[in-house]
Amino acid sequence: MFAGVWLPLTVSAPASASEPLPASTKDAREAGEASEAKATWIKHRIIPGERLGDIATRYKVSTDSLIRWNKLDPKDPKIFAGRSLRVLTKHAPPPQQKLEYIVKSGDTWNRIAKAHNVDPDLLRLRWNPKVPKAFKAGQKLVIWVEPAVKQPKPAGPAGETAANDAALAPLPLVKIRTGSISVGTPSNGKLINALQLPENKQLYTLRRPDEAYGSSHTLDNLQLAIARWRRDSGFTGALKIGAISKQGGGKLKPHSSHRSGRDVDIRLPVVARGGSAEQISDVDWDALWGLVMALVDTGEVQTIYLTTDRQKHLLAAAKRAGADQATIEHVLQYPEKSGHNNGIVRNQSGHTAHIHVRFNCAPNETRCEDK
Repeated sequence: MFAGVWLPLTVSAPASASEPLPASTKDAREAGEASEAKATWIKHRIIPGERLGDIATRYKVSTDSLIRWNKLDPKDPKIFAGRSLRVLTKHAPPPQQKLEYIVKSGDTWNRIAKAHNVDPDLLRLRWNPKVPKAFKAGQKLVIWVEPAVKQPKPAGPAGETAANDAALAPLPLVKIRTGSISVGTPSNGKLINALQLPENKQLYTLRRPDEAYGSSHTLDNLQLAIARWRRDSGFTGALKIGAISKQGGGKLKPHSSHRSGRDVDIRLPVVARGGSAEQISDVDWDALWGLVMALVDTGEVQTIYLTTDRQKHLLAAAKRAGADQATIEHVLQYPEKSGHNNGIVRNQSGHTAHIHVRFNCAPNETRCEDK
């Protein structure tokens, strides 16, 4: 913790995101989404500086839906702090909590933002617009933080809950600092407080360290998935991490994405040293299936790209591993043709010797966009 203290306020947090609201048949029909499994009406209390797009991103809905559900003016949809909005969503993170931070000598906006894992622009421009840029010791800042949430244990490939990591062999993890934040979309975004994936030769090697910058959320889940895969599969071969993003994000040639620190290229593991990931016969498909499942089991992977002709070998490996049909259909697009929206692993041309893994936005990344 940097110099300074934070004081929890004895004020009510915004209305719980898990608090359901009654929905009439008309509401459900107008929304067109209430019939989806697990979709629930909740209410969201707007925090200072929050915008309609931030709320839409938080609950993975569209701004048009928010406007319609709350009868806002489509031409000028004004919202105000303290007001509640109705939201129909399957993704309802707990409400942010308000803290007061007392500035101490040596503090800077960026240091305080990093210490609390928030976007420095939100901290200075939206939550504390009346505080001068060159603040002084003793001033109070308002910070809205994500509450700590205990994550469920990930499900294993057979659909059973994985054993607690602490009860197994310790994982060779390098600490990932918080504060590196993804902004925008993978094809039109950037990184704030960019963090480089640390070297960890027990788990992987970096092909291009200057292209290995990512969000804290992405790097943390990536390293954890690889560590669990190494431990559980016993795979000892090389694993090479390719492009993620450059420092600060933005355009990274020749990629059309890899701009916001959430895309990771991983070379396919091979059976023997000296093998080529380009050659189907050299790829260790059983090891790759285990890696894919370790990534999926984090619950934070949006999509994995791999060409269809490679996916059929991954399907064979899944069956050898004893994966049930429900798991296979959840994970693989194959044997469906490209264009079908089923499966986490999907066809994308050019992805023959590596998988392209796209991670979700973190709850605190309010300006991160999923698509």
